[in-house]
Order: sequence, then structure tokens, then C-alpha cells
Amino acid sequence: MGDPPDDRRPISDYYNETLVDYDVWSREGYLHFGYWRPWLNPLRRQPMLEEMNRLVFSRLGLDTLSSGKVLDLGCGVGAVSRFGSRLFPQLEFCAMTISPGQVADARRRHRSEQVTYYCGDYHSLPFSDESADRAFYLESLCHSQDPEAALAETVRVLRPGGRIVLTDGFITRPLDKTSRLFQHVVKSVAHNWAVPMFHEIELARRWNCDSRLRLIDDYECGWRLGPSALHAAHLSALHGLRLLWQRKVAAWQWKHLTASAYTIALGLYRKYFRYHLLAFERQ
Repeated sequence: MGDPPDDRRPISDYYNETLVDYDVWSREGYLHFGYWRPWLNPLRRQPMLEEMNRLVFSRLGLDTLSSGKVLDLGCGVGAVSRFGSRLFPQLEFCAMTISPGQVADARRRHRSEQVTYYCGDYHSLPFSDESADRAFYLESLCHSQDPEAALAETVRVLRPGGRIVLTDGFITRPLDKTSRLFQHVVKSVAHNWAVPMFHEIELARRWNCDSRLRLIDDYECGWRLGPSALHAAHLSALHGLRLLWQRKVAAWQWKHLTASAYTIALGLYRKYFRYHLLAFERQ
């Protein structure tokens, strides 16, 4: 596909320039936070990252499908889809990212998994009407300035009865109704991660695409992300020092490191910020 629209170019640039940084977080290519549950070692990120994958897949109901197409929208380097294709070999995973660098890296990592990669904008999907069975946005819909338009496009390609699952951080009220200190913290995270602003959870609960979507699950799971988020501060500091020593810090890399350093503070603002998994069913 062609270059992204001008208003989406910063997102593509961000992921292109910070591609190497994510190997610090996960050698497998995971770009999201991990989900902790009892008996998981909070010092090990990999099991928590994979547990988040399983949580999303369970809320999508992938284990109930004998065949079908699953859309990974905002897929990064495709790690979640590759994991899913090993768990559910009967399903076809289609993974899309706006970043050409991520697509190239995903294809380099690809082996025999049933995953097809696409470079494009999830506001305009290259799939025919009612051709997919499930779709998910794992910490990616936050990049959209018009989330209902993105969801409407996903609804177009989903079959009736299909599900959409999204996970993201949400603000709990309009930004101007929060404290000045919180506004500084949340902007330091959002803008440095190429996120216009995190969506409001009360508005998200009402996303229905002209009654074609129905909210079937709303799970607030921020505390379960805490153990993995604690890894971000020291990893960002060490990686930042390494980049400064090598004198190879790109503009978006520095912004990414700044945002990562603020994530713990953001997570502590439970009054104004929560992390939710939302599941919708296509009517």
C-alpha cells in the first residue's frame, strides 16, 4: 500500500525509528504490557506477555472456531499473531501495521506460522465485506483520532456474530477535568508514543457503530499489568544510557524512552487513568 496520510505519518515514523528498541523489551517482538496472574513469576516478562495474548484470545473465543480469519490490527512485528497461529493452527491470522519497517521485520521473523502481513492503515482495510471472523487491537486503537471510524471499517469486514477485542489505557474523564500534574504525565506518555490522546472509557463503552456493535465484556485489569510495567523504568534507563554512549539516539527513540519512564507514574493515577479490555460483538 502507499504512504500513510499526513496525519498518520508520525505513527509510522515512530515505529520505524524505534524498531530496534523493542528488542530490549522482548526478543520475541512483543510490544505490549504483560498480564500477571497468580503463580507467574513477576520478574519474568515473557510469561506475562504471553498471558496477555491468551487473555485476548480467550475473550475473542478463538477456541470455539474450527476455521476462520482473525485480524490483528496494529500488529507491531506480528509476535501476537505468530503466537496465536501456533495455539490455533486451524485459523488464518492477518496482521496489519502502518509501519513498513515493522512489516519487514515481521517477515524476517516469520517461519511456518499461518500469518499474512499487511502494511496499511486500519481505517481502510484490504478485505472484502463479512470476510473475517474475529479482530483485535492490542494497545493500538489509541493511535486513532477517530476510533469509531476504525471500528466501523472493522465491522464492515466482520461476519455477523464476529467479535472485536481491544485493550488500551483510557482516561476516566475529559482531560480538562483532571489535575494539571496528571495532564503533564499523560501528555508525556501519549505524545511521546505518537498517541494523540488516550480515549475516554465512558465514550468507548458507547461505541456501537450505528447499533452494529454490542459491548459484551468490560474488564478493568490495570493492576494485573503492574508487574510488567515495573520493568519499563530500569530497561529504559539502561537502554537510554547505551544509546547515548553510542551516540545513536534518533528523535523518536528519545521520545519513546521519555514516555516509558513516565508509565509507572501514569499507572498510579487510578482516579484518572485505567487499563481496560473491551469486547464487542458484531450484530
